[in-house]
Amino acid sequence: MLFNADFATFSADIRQLRKDVIVADISASQEEIDGAEASEISVRFIAALQSHDTETEFLLWQRAHDIDAAQPFGPRLVDELDALSTRFARAA
Repeated sequence: MLFNADFATFSADIRQLRKDVIVADISASQEEIDGAEASEISVRFIAALQSHDTETEFLLWQRAHDIDAAQPFGPRLVDELDALSTRFARAA
């Protein structure tokens, strides 16, 4: 036989699990957005390199710097852009 206290415990556990799932979903969504933005910046940076659009290169580099500053332990997007520009300069 279940008592009200048992239901209260189950209810609290279920609410906590639901909160944990929602937080995990939000975190995963943000990571997907950050990853998509980083790859988009890389592609646009390559296009700017090819068209010699230094203003766009600089703006994208600044955005990459902002992303890296917000995510100090993740991959370094600025380093990737610097490597792309070095390789492009060698190829040209």
